[in-house]
Amino acid sequence: MVQDNHNISSSTSSATNNNNKYMLQQKELHIAPMLDISTPEFLHFFRILTKRAILWTEMVVDSTILHTRHLDHHLAYSPELSPIVCQIGGRHEKSCRDAAEIVQTYGYDEVNLNIDCPSNRVSCARGGGCGFGERKGGDENGSAGVDDNDDDGDDDDDDAEEGGFGAVLMYNVHAAISAVRGMKQGVKDTIPVSVKTRVGIELTALLHEEDNTSSKTVVLLDTLEHLIGFVQKLRQQCGCKRFVIHARKCVVGGLLTPAQNRIVPPLNYPRVYELCRYFPDCEFILNGGIPGLAKAKEICFGTEQLSSAVDSSTVHDDDDDDDDVISHDEKVKLDNTPCEGSSTNDLHVVPCSHCNATNGSCTVSPMRPPDNLVGCMLGRACIENPAMFWDVDRYFYGEESNPCQNRREVLEKYCQYLEVTYPRRCCDDDSRKTSRLPAPKVEMFTSGGCPICKEFYGEEGRSTSSSSLLQRDTPVVDAKDCEMYSTHCPKEKITSRAIGRCLKPVRGLFFGLRGGKQFRLECDRLNRDRKVRNCGPGYILRKVMSDLPEELLDAPFVKTEDLCEGDVSVHVAPVNFHLEN
Repeated sequence: MVQDNHNISSSTSSATNNNNKYMLQQKELHIAPMLDISTPEFLHFFRILTKRAILWTEMVVDSTILHTRHLDHHLAYSPELSPIVCQIGGRHEKSCRDAAEIVQTYGYDEVNLNIDCPSNRVSCARGGGCGFGERKGGDENGSAGVDDNDDDGDDDDDDAEEGGFGAVLMYNVHAAISAVRGMKQGVKDTIPVSVKTRVGIELTALLHEEDNTSSKTVVLLDTLEHLIGFVQKLRQQCGCKRFVIHARKCVVGGLLTPAQNRIVPPLNYPRVYELCRYFPDCEFILNGGIPGLAKAKEICFGTEQLSSAVDSSTVHDDDDDDDDVISHDEKVKLDNTPCEGSSTNDLHVVPCSHCNATNGSCTVSPMRPPDNLVGCMLGRACIENPAMFWDVDRYFYGEESNPCQNRREVLEKYCQYLEVTYPRRCCDDDSRKTSRLPAPKVEMFTSGGCPICKEFYGEEGRSTSSSSLLQRDTPVVDAKDCEMYSTHCPKEKITSRAIGRCLKPVRGLFFGLRGGKQFRLECDRLNRDRKVRNCGPGYILRKVMSDLPEELLDAPFVKTEDLCEGDVSVHVAPVNFHLEN
């Protein structure tokens, strides 16, 4: 499954946007790596929604890859999930090299280093410091610089679980260079190596003195100059030319929680645009606060090109003007004048008076985006309102149609995946538990289901559903009858955690619709019901679907251009939240 180098970017080099009969340079839409979210179940669910979006695994620590006894649980995936990126966390050249080499053997299309995670558990070493005292490769004022020579000393073999990686590598530039260099060596140019990082970092730590006193120290590296120097280091000394930029600074040291770090620091899109212009030979993907497909497309293709596409289209006669599109004068200023660091009041800067965000964010879309701004990445929108991604292939990539047209089609396909991946455990005598992938293969009393789930898996159930492929890898033992199920107290064989992991991706599928709350509550109720848990997550989801109104399941998805303002979540910081140093 390993393809040519730069296979993700080269596969989307050019295409015609069939929505508006207008030639647009093709871009990439990425589904962000999210801890405890980007599970195999989540990835399969999203591949049902879109065949074109680029999926990401959740971050896997290099030491986990090297030492776990369950490597397939962390890295194995089905070929149909491609294109897919594996993100790893680490800071040492040798462990990152070995981990990347293993990732490459699993057939991923790209491997990425996390220099974005704000968690103190990741950033801070066991000694309590968050990278302080370890920094090499920068000057005394905190600039990453562009002329420093990297130290080619021996590799540090400390376990990455000790911390000191993630966003803090923006401060510890030497470790960042070592990690990326090791990954490049590990994959041997068979797949791209990229970096996901932030536009800046603020580190806060308590330094303990010998007299038992302590003092708070703050290091602020939140300038365009530092970001340029950091990228330049990775570009020159490691050959890394592909970056995902989260357009917020990261506050490390306990002042903000990881969740607050994703919403409180202001967004700074103009800084990402300027970074693109500074490195025309590198590829950049913008991440952070993008509420939906319309904004993603506007950022990637630019307001000028999309406006021209709409004006020249003979397919749509509707007025597709967006209230959020900036005026012509503002567009010209944004394109022709550097936004970052400007003190002129009429320009888009942070804090931004034009974008009117509560935390001063600047999320302006460019009139003409840099050619090397190759895509966007969305995260929280995938959790809150996954239904909007049904339109990725048509609206963003210009395909003729999308894989599914309504929620019933999506859920039916997802049920089939669950029923094959997590076979029923209600009709077997096997004592093993189903808690992780791959699930144990067991011998069943019958293929017709127990008294509880036979409504879907018995003869009548199979005749009214597309479940003929269910249990295709599960042998059936005819010596026993399923009725014995009722004479035994069912022992929990499929864990609640496994069921919850399977149901989590679909919880927001009915976002904004009457009946969505009922759907979520019923999923939770059946997950807690020990009597039905062994019938599997596929049965539970089918049972919840059977109680929903037909019109809710069969209602056609709404096209992106027809969505109302309330159909898309906007991620803004709390009005009264202020960062205090």
